[in-house]
Amino acid sequence: MPQKLSKLEEKAIALLLRHQDKGLLQSELWHKLGVTSREGSRIAIRLEKKGMVKRVKEFAKDRWTRRLVPLIRRVTIEPIRGAPCLACEQEHVCGEGGVISPKNCPRLEKWVLESHFTKKSEISQSTQT
Repeated sequence: MPQKLSKLEEKAIALLLRHQDKGLLQSELWHKLGVTSREGSRIAIRLEKKGMVKRVKEFAKDRWTRRLVPLIRRVTIEPIRGAPCLACEQEHVCGEGGVISPKNCPRLEKWVLESHFTKKSEISQSTQT
């Protein structure tokens, strides 16, 4: 069952998701939310108890503080955009033990290989410039 978030908790999560790789120092979050350190600390603790962030002790700006690292991630459909499964006419017989499955689907295999080589080519071109 999804946990209820306060408006400030929702804003905090939105901010943390923008910095999901490295997280934010608690003090940075308080300033961005426009709340006191006391209220910011309470928000961080509540989010940690809900399993949405991890509070990591860190020495920054000549003092010990906590870095808030989100444990949730922003989800997009980008990785599966264009996958043949989304509009497949064989979908009704596809699945584990079915006539066709993702393990033996030629259309899916072709799409995966094309996507892989396209991505690899894009990465190669971006590193050359």
